[in-house]
Amino acid sequence: MAAAAGDDAPIAGVPAFLEDYSATIPASLTARASLTAPAGPQAEPHPKSLECPICLEVTDCAQHQCREGHTFCAGCDARLVFPRRCPACRMALGALDQAIRNRSHEERIAVLPAACAHCGLPTTRGELGRHELGCPQRPRSCAAAEAGCTWSGMVADKAAHEATCPLAVCQRMLAPLRARVVALEAELRSQGAENEQLLSRLAALEAGEAGEGAAPSDAAVQEMDLAAAMSALRAHASVPRVAAAVGERLADLCADERSRQAAAEAGAIELVMAALRTHSEERVQCKGCAALGTICSGTEGGAEGRQQRAADAGALEAVVAAMRAHPQSASVQWSGGSALANLCGDFEAGAPREQRAAGAGAFEAVVAGMRTHPQHAGVQEAGCEALANMCSGDDAVGAACEQRAVRSGAIEAAVAAMCAHLQEEGVQEWGCTALTEMCSGSDDAAAAREERAADAGALEAVVAAMRAHPTNAGVQEEGISALTMLCGDAVPSREARAAEAGAIEAVVAAMRAHPTHAGVQAEGCHMLYAVSASDDAPNDVARARAAEVGALEAMVAAMRAHAYDVEVQENGCWALANVVGQGRVADSESSDAVGRSRSSFLMACARAQRAAASSAIEAVVAALRAHPREAGVQENGCLALAKICISGDGAGRARKQRAVELGALEAATAALRAHPHKRDVQEQAQGLCYMLAVVPRQSGAGGPSRPVQHF
Repeated sequence: MAAAAGDDAPIAGVPAFLEDYSATIPASLTARASLTAPAGPQAEPHPKSLECPICLEVTDCAQHQCREGHTFCAGCDARLVFPRRCPACRMALGALDQAIRNRSHEERIAVLPAACAHCGLPTTRGELGRHELGCPQRPRSCAAAEAGCTWSGMVADKAAHEATCPLAVCQRMLAPLRARVVALEAELRSQGAENEQLLSRLAALEAGEAGEGAAPSDAAVQEMDLAAAMSALRAHASVPRVAAAVGERLADLCADERSRQAAAEAGAIELVMAALRTHSEERVQCKGCAALGTICSGTEGGAEGRQQRAADAGALEAVVAAMRAHPQSASVQWSGGSALANLCGDFEAGAPREQRAAGAGAFEAVVAGMRTHPQHAGVQEAGCEALANMCSGDDAVGAACEQRAVRSGAIEAAVAAMCAHLQEEGVQEWGCTALTEMCSGSDDAAAAREERAADAGALEAVVAAMRAHPTNAGVQEEGISALTMLCGDAVPSREARAAEAGAIEAVVAAMRAHPTHAGVQAEGCHMLYAVSASDDAPNDVARARAAEVGALEAMVAAMRAHAYDVEVQENGCWALANVVGQGRVADSESSDAVGRSRSSFLMACARAQRAAASSAIEAVVAALRAHPREAGVQENGCLALAKICISGDGAGRARKQRAVELGALEAATAALRAHPHKRDVQEQAQGLCYMLAVVPRQSGAGGPSRPVQHF
């Protein structure tokens, strides 16, 4: 065949670069191509033959091929997922960074005709990009486009625009300044490297390379025992780093009562105080306050002695000074608040320390720290603890401290802390305690403090805390105490607000969740009494609400579970009497008032029946028998039985009969005999006997000739 004889002859019309490239094509590929190549002279390249078989586009990017010669664009190749295979023959492909380039395909695409989109100049696809970069008809943006200039126009107009564009003018003015900034940043990096070298050298010197007698390193201090640490502080008292390290070590060593007492007896308090006075650096102040707080912590008898020793050495004033000197340091505020809390303590003899702390400005310092670091849970918890302990007194000193705390904004700070850190148990527990202590007292301003707390949202914050931490007995007990304090003055508006916030439900839930916790049960009963203490119509609603959520059953369960706890029994009887409610209709009232009283009476009868069904009569009689010498139990027990046994129907008479069968009369008679000089016990016991239709005669009891009913 003629074609076979001329296999090695050059093909007419083929460019020279294709002839050179054909020499590199494997024989197998050329053979296969000869089978499919059209006969006759070589045709001009057509875009269809140059299309990528995957995206069906003629792309200007790199062209890849498999070992069988199938070509596809690099963009589609990059999108192939593992395992990478040729889309035509499924041959495995190598790594993308080792792809085989099809230079011939790329060059054929590059010579395809194209035209500039801006000026219409005919060119090739390979030259189009280079031409468009310098095309005079291509729109240009202002040099200040990144700064916000939206101008776009021809290159001939660009210079004129930039000469008047304020953004471009500013950029030209800023250019040398930016260059200066770059140079300064480079210089700063160079100086930073030098500083790192100097710091490394300093650390080496501090680690002991300075020779014999040098101050110990921080790491060495952390390995010392109590005696060695105190010796190091005495020997290097002028070195702030050593003072801070020893303060930190003392805080770690004084983890138990024995080590705290040993440190105090060895003079640690005085050494730390000297360091605080000598060095004003933040780290020394922080670690010194932490050491003082740890040494003075504890509830044992020795703790009060350490607290007084520290106060005598000026610790209260030093801690307040540290907090004032470093208001932006959360660490100082945290350790300072904890130190104040432990220095004041909660002992009865701590009133002088509380007064001294108040005089030093502790309330203002603590509140300022809480306001400056509202998102720091440690600062907030320590602040609430300090506020609680500094207001723990019940005398005139305590009332004065509470007033100063209120004037400094402590109530609002505590409420804000609780709202900001709802999930922090420590903040919630100490926040509730602080509110209780700041609102306590019988002075003339106590009611105003309670009202201020309510206005600040304390009721809602406490209920939210109890709901957020139902399994934490401490939060529940302190929360109930705070609610009791805020509702304890029989102010209808606050009682209604507490009920609306869900206080009754929260208290009953706490009593059910912690049946063995005497504190929760006693405070829960006290709160249920307080929230329904008023005799007005809104409290009928509160009593009904308490009964609906199971308050009566919860109180009876508390009395049964803690039969020998006087506080639980006294508060339980008191709360039962109050939740059951009024038991009479006044004859002197108007017809409308009588109607309301009648309705109230019927609701009270229904609650009395529910209480009896929950074995309240049995629980109260058992309390009277178990605590015959406790006047509070006897008074409240007789009152509770009288309320439960109110009679308006057959059920009421059955309750009376049940009380008599259980020995209520005998218990009331025993109360009269055991407390002849307790007027309240006499009145309530005689009232119970009168209700049960038995009036005992006593010789020399000193009571009225006809029993007085007080229920």
